[in-house]
Amino acid sequence: MTSIKGWLYVLFLLSTLIFVGITHRGYLVGDDIFRAIGISPWSNPVANEGFHYSVIFGIVMVILSGNLTIKYFRQHYIKYVGRTVLISCIIFTYIYPLLTEQLYYLSYAKKAGIEAVDFLEKGSRCIYGTQENIVSIQCDLRITNYGGHNERVWIRPIIQENGDYKGIWSFVEVPHQEITLTLRSNNMYSIHFESKPDDRIAEFGASGTANSFGLEFVKDGLKKEVFTY
Repeated sequence: MTSIKGWLYVLFLLSTLIFVGITHRGYLVGDDIFRAIGISPWSNPVANEGFHYSVIFGIVMVILSGNLTIKYFRQHYIKYVGRTVLISCIIFTYIYPLLTEQLYYLSYAKKAGIEAVDFLEKGSRCIYGTQENIVSIQCDLRITNYGGHNERVWIRPIIQENGDYKGIWSFVEVPHQEITLTLRSNNMYSIHFESKPDDRIAEFGASGTANSFGLEFVKDGLKKEVFTY
């Protein structure tokens, strides 16, 4: 029979796995925890590059909690303890994004409007290039509607460099496109955007691929911006 101490070790291991877990939104839980207590999870916080402190801390804690759990249960269950803990950790890491997504659907089930829609990092990117005095932008966007109603929203990409508006993106205006999101959906959308004509675009030019950018939602006079890290 497992004692309270044993269950505490299991809880400790589960907590550390959640800390290093990546949600369905593509975010590391540890990053959010570090930011909540005022610590940058990266050694270069402007570009989110360098040493990933939250990951380093999380891995150390997973190793510690895993060893404590294995040592405790080996005293009571001789066979396959290490293998069972390892396989359980792998399974939990795999299903964790699915669990967080279902939790969001449950939490937002009765909500509607702009509050229920979200932009996800996984698979999302924009390819852009200058064509005379406009910027042509082709985006693949993973957009979720957690609510229980279809939502018609207006969207546009917000492309940044190193977390700040720079160069051409400081003045390029990208009009919104209308899109209908079905209830309780998590889908990829391929959408083409074109900026408003501006003589400065031809002068500076712009081309490239953006994997980390933002998406602006507009509905019923309300605006919401969601950025990938």
